[in-house]
Amino acid sequence: MSQTKITVKIFEPLLKDFERQVEALFIKRDAFLNSVIQEEIKHLARDMQGKKLSSKANRYISGELKRLGAKQVNIVVDQSTADALNVVVKETNIVRDAFFNRLILLLRSDADFVKHLDLPAFINGSEFESGIEQMPTCPLVAMAAVQNDPLYYLREGAEDRLKTGLYLIDLPPKYVGFTCYLDDTQVPGTEACTQWQTESQKQLDEFLMSFKADAFQKPETAVGMKS
Repeated sequence: MSQTKITVKIFEPLLKDFERQVEALFIKRDAFLNSVIQEEIKHLARDMQGKKLSSKANRYISGELKRLGAKQVNIVVDQSTADALNVVVKETNIVRDAFFNRLILLLRSDADFVKHLDLPAFINGSEFESGIEQMPTCPLVAMAAVQNDPLYYLREGAEDRLKTGLYLIDLPPKYVGFTCYLDDTQVPGTEACTQWQTESQKQLDEFLMSFKADAFQKPETAVGMKS
């Protein structure tokens, strides 16, 4: 099968930890990422369906990733994988490097991180709806099942708990550079963001005025009692 080399920028501490982990598991980094990306492209496309990142949001996310200190790295993948990913990137205008960083972050997430996102840290009957794929007991079969779709249970948890996909979940603020979709209302400096902030402040002011008015009412007036 034809292969190609793609260049991506990965947050350096994230990359080092990921490479250390896959090496400890005797996994070939590029072959593993190629397999995972092949699986995840369809989920990324589904999450981004009907959405397109604006140019300003794209620049903002790229800038945040650059600010973190991303390291340039070459990854060898199947040509078909690269082509399929390029189609989604073109259609949605996402930052391709943000997708790679988010993917690796999710792959090496720990119990504390997934709990912070309100995702399940363990697989048990109460966490998922009935009918979910069962984990094989045969070791090599189980390893193959996980390797073919390693984000399966996190994805199911996101859809069950949060009613959204893994590529749309809000990450901690420090990971803005790993964002696949960001509405312009969340992009500093855009007209939409300024308008949203103005409207939010107006609603807050109205709430506080209402709250103050209620707080200073006489008790009998507040409960509708006559003196």
